[in-house]
Amino acid sequence: MNYGLKEVMLGHLSKENNFPELAYKTVVEELIENKRDSSKIKIDVANRYEPSNLIKIATA
Repeated sequence: MNYGLKEVMLGHLSKENNFPELAYKTVVEELIENKRDSSKIKIDVANRYEPSNLIKIATA
């Protein structure tokens, strides 16, 4: 089944309770657990101190 999800931006990571690698790993593990192909979804983690990469939001 194709849900159309192509890109994910993880943001608002707590400085005290989380870090980018853990957030990324957690999302990949959830995708795999839910039988989604994580290699087909671009996952970015927003930087706390710099602007993130631009993402294109498409409408149907």
